[in-house]
Amino acid sequence: MTNDKFLSVIGVIAVVVIVISLVFTIVSLKDLSSKISGFVANAEANLTIEQNIEVNFTTRAISWGAGKVTGSANAAALTTYGTNNVTNGNWTLTTAGGLRLRNEGNTNVTLNLSVGKSAANFIGGTSPIYQWNVSDVEAGSCVNSTGGSYTPESGFNLSRHIPTSTATIRICGNFTYVSGADDIRIDFNLTVPEDATAGAKGDVITATAWINQ
Repeated sequence: MTNDKFLSVIGVIAVVVIVISLVFTIVSLKDLSSKISGFVANAEANLTIEQNIEVNFTTRAISWGAGKVTGSANAAALTTYGTNNVTNGNWTLTTAGGLRLRNEGNTNVTLNLSVGKSAANFIGGTSPIYQWNVSDVEAGSCVNSTGGSYTPESGFNLSRHIPTSTATIRICGNFTYVSGADDIRIDFNLTVPEDATAGAKGDVITATAWINQ
């Protein structure tokens, strides 16, 4: 066999080998592609949570029961302190610690309180006193718009608010809903004069809340 013919045969064989290799490569790539690729489908899950405004008195009633001004005192003092809550009288406070109000919703709210009666209409007699104070049960429950202390409610002072009429009073500019910071306390201080008219006495305290803008 001449050198030219030999080289021609070798060339043909090389071409055949290359073609066969390409076929196997294409088949392998198709097989690999079928294993690592697929059809992608997207889905969605969504919902909308509505704002919920809900404040609730978890302690909703205070009662000192029946009693009278004792001894030669001109008046008796009744408070919602945990102890020593009656002076110069024989009343017995059944629920100490004031009213408790909680933000049960999912948004901060502005909170107003109002009473139904003035001191004169509620208690009567000479120079009666009907006072209240609002304080945090859980720190940070009542704050201002920037998260700082809301001045009228900072500290514990039963003479801070004096409802001499049935006017509505804003007591919390930003009543928060966060768990652990959503509970406030409303305490009362009453002075019952010795000449207050006898009979059952009562008043209704109303809390009004709306979304804090």
